[in-house]
Amino acid sequence: MNSLQKIPDDDIMLSRRLPVLLDTLRPLMKNVVEVPVTVPDLSPDRVTALICEIAPLHKQAWEAGLAINIWDVAGLGYNEGRNSAVLAWLLDPRGTHGWGSRVLRDLLHLAHMRHADWPNLEDSLNNISVTSECWPMGSVTDRVDIAIDGDDFVLFIEIKIRAQEGEEQLVRYVKAAEAKRQVTNKRWGLVLYLSSAAPVDPPDEVALINWQDVGDILIHTPQDGFNGAITQQFAQHIRKFY
Repeated sequence: MNSLQKIPDDDIMLSRRLPVLLDTLRPLMKNVVEVPVTVPDLSPDRVTALICEIAPLHKQAWEAGLAINIWDVAGLGYNEGRNSAVLAWLLDPRGTHGWGSRVLRDLLHLAHMRHADWPNLEDSLNNISVTSECWPMGSVTDRVDIAIDGDDFVLFIEIKIRAQEGEEQLVRYVKAAEAKRQVTNKRWGLVLYLSSAAPVDPPDEVALINWQDVGDILIHTPQDGFNGAITQQFAQHIRKFY
């Protein structure tokens, strides 16, 4: 019995074509310049010299306050309520940050691109009201982290940092958003879930984003000025969430 396995036809064709391909490429390789590999000098004397060069620059930056992150100093930490309050401020077009509706618009656009049933709300941002820690429709059990009322929509944003959503929590929020939509005669009742961990069996109506998405939005705001500095600092602060 012949113990040799039959070679597939595709492998035979490849073995025949490979020499032809190499012959075709060989002339092109003549113009390739080999880059010499340089091994960095990591001797103790060189490392000591580098430290001596860097130390004054580090001291200068430190004394200029470039290492300050006001959100860390303020003790936001992983506290959902405190971080929600800062995010609500950034999402509020009337916030003193001076970005207008830019952050909110970018967040809603991302949700629209990610979620098939999410409407395009760019034309519904003329009259915006943002509230943090809202008890929807008089509920005594459910507290929404951020509630946003727009021209034609109601939006609840649920935020999680180190915790998981409660049992049927998002289902209740979807129902509450729909109830408020009907009462306020708006067109859309929406729920957005912000967490680095995906929720367990979320309703189809809920759009999902994570903290890295928020960080990417904030990083692309202008960096000059005081508002630019503190916005970038918040983007840096929330990196620990993902």
